[in-house]
Amino acid sequence: MSTPTNRPRVDRFTVEPMYSSVSVVHKGREAGDGHIYEVSLGGVRLELDEALPKRAPIELEITLPGCSEAIAANGRVVEVFDVVDDPGPRRMVVAFESFKEGAEDTLKRYLSQKWLKRADDQRPESPSARASDSASTSPAKVKSASAA
Repeated sequence: MSTPTNRPRVDRFTVEPMYSSVSVVHKGREAGDGHIYEVSLGGVRLELDEALPKRAPIELEITLPGCSEAIAANGRVVEVFDVVDDPGPRRMVVAFESFKEGAEDTLKRYLSQKWLKRADDQRPESPSARASDSASTSPAKVKSASAA
């Protein structure tokens, strides 16, 4: 399996948060319910009431608008947006590591629909990501962009 830093770039699509939901389990305990902002075959950008630690392994169950089945996957938190830049519910980027049976095919079918809007490359970044982003291909930018 490839790591987030060497994954090929995948198309990201926006999701209206009010029409999506995600349930997250961390260390065998419910970590909360939240919403999805972007989705790709590589991962999601989501929000929860409380931030999870960077690199935390998690289980997700995602419900997307117009998708008839929930998508269950295992992933890892690869970015947590700074509370100064992102007050309120905490936004995070999660890279998928594996999918439950049939979930990856469901996500592929969902993402192949023509009505989905491609995500902008303009996303809020944490101060540490901005500081290390001296070029458009810096490792921090490539990792966060390819993860979700």
